[in-house]
Amino acid sequence: MPSTTIHISKDLLSKLDQVVQEEGISRNRFIIEACKRFLQDRQGEWPSDFFDTDMDDTDLRLLREGGKQMETDIFGMRKNRRKIEL
Repeated sequence: MPSTTIHISKDLLSKLDQVVQEEGISRNRFIIEACKRFLQDRQGEWPSDFFDTDMDDTDLRLLREGGKQMETDIFGMRKNRRKIEL
């Protein structure tokens, strides 16, 4: 697997070390996961675990319906009617 070197300020590294210690993971694993999430977010996709909650089916259905309604309302209030991707 290829490797790379990064330079991190002492303050950021200290915060990073605190988080990885709390999470029980390595710096490397944390940085890899952070990069994956960043790239996934840039693609406009929901994180794969976004809807992984303790919600029951009814609450999850209501959340999804609310999201669709919000999207409909946003499109309805737009002054510029060109098609956009949300």
